[in-house]
Amino acid sequence: MENFDKFSKEYEESLEVKFKKANGIFYTDLRLATLLLNELTFDHENMKIIDPYCGTGVFLAAAAEKGMKNLFGIDLDKKAINLAKKYTPTAKFTCMDSIACEFKDIMKRFKLKEKFDFVISNPPYVPLKSTSLNTKEYLFLRQVKNYGDNLYIAALLRAKEMVNDNGFIAFIIPKNFLHVNAYSFFRREILRDFSIISIIDLGMYFKNVRGEQIVLILKKQKNDNNKIKIKKLIDNEFKLLTEIKQDFYNDKIILFENDEDVNIYKKFNKAYTTLNDYVKGYVGRGHSKDKNSIGGKDIRKFGFKTPTAVTSGNQIFIQNIYSAEAGIIACFGGELKANDTITIFTDGDPTMCRYVLGLIHSRLINFYLLKYCFNISTVTMHIDARYLKSIPFIVDNENFNVVLEYVNKLENLTYMSDEWFKYYDLLNRMVYRIYNLSQKEINFIDLTIKKLQSKKWDKNGK
Repeated sequence: MENFDKFSKEYEESLEVKFKKANGIFYTDLRLATLLLNELTFDHENMKIIDPYCGTGVFLAAAAEKGMKNLFGIDLDKKAINLAKKYTPTAKFTCMDSIACEFKDIMKRFKLKEKFDFVISNPPYVPLKSTSLNTKEYLFLRQVKNYGDNLYIAALLRAKEMVNDNGFIAFIIPKNFLHVNAYSFFRREILRDFSIISIIDLGMYFKNVRGEQIVLILKKQKNDNNKIKIKKLIDNEFKLLTEIKQDFYNDKIILFENDEDVNIYKKFNKAYTTLNDYVKGYVGRGHSKDKNSIGGKDIRKFGFKTPTAVTSGNQIFIQNIYSAEAGIIACFGGELKANDTITIFTDGDPTMCRYVLGLIHSRLINFYLLKYCFNISTVTMHIDARYLKSIPFIVDNENFNVVLEYVNKLENLTYMSDEWFKYYDLLNRMVYRIYNLSQKEINFIDLTIKKLQSKKWDKNGK
């Protein structure tokens, strides 16, 4: 086992980068595999464990180290399978496409009649449009497309077929599975039919993989009183952050980190309406093909990067790519045309547009987006209509004109000057007042945002 990581890594590095990306191949190291297995409870050494996308067999090697005897591995790569046999000779391996093949064919290959107690893997992540799924199962393929159109979705669906009642699925998958709309149907099915034992935030664990990953551990038995353990990889340990009752969720799964997180979320959803309740016009991507149309690169917070005349109209232009470091970048777009790198918000009242512009730039609204829409994703996300419409929104008659005054100052002052930062700070304080947040809540939000955003957005760190 001492040389396992070395030879596994050497073999992975021998594969062409283009081939790896096309097939979603990124190997798990022994340390992470061992941490994952430590999250599981094995009642006896003969419990059946399968890794259907095993590569060089790291999960099975780690399971063998724990004394498990009934181990099975599948992979399309014959060379990887040969390495796996060398390091885990007690396991049974076969070379086949475990996503394209029907489950009955897998059982026949291993001469098994009963399903598996554990299905553990780091499956391939790659959109189906970038690869192919060579299966004749029309309904399975249709389900994959409806559930997110990615190979790892197909792998999860196969895992459901493989695991026995009361058995476990433990997969390393992209973190965006928890909140991206394309996976909504599958999330609802999992919440309905499984107990989610734990979700572990790995951050950006794998080199050269865009995005962040989680460990998702499921039990094929629904427990109405189940609490999901939310954990995070910190200092080479899976540390418990909090526990959330599974019935709290009905679709999107938010990785709350503590009680304050939960309480603020509940307050947002109970005490306030949403921007959707006030939308009177269009919310969506720009669609102009004009070479002079405005793009995301042309705007900054509250204005344009180069002087642009805007005298009338009712549009807000929002940079479509959202990052934790910068937050919302938007300006009043008037009657200008925008391309598809801009998300447009319109309202029949131009004055309301500027009020909205002020609120969406605040730390409070950026906190909401980062925490409760994007699960603190450190990679860029698309700030599309459904995220904007979900924003908690208050029209405060008493302070409406004050917000407009601050927005006017931020539009006309020298960008990021001391005076500009002064009014940006005043705007943030006013928004906290409008939403009636306690000082404890304000401190929590400020601390969270300052940890994530670039220091240049804080006048003290300018």
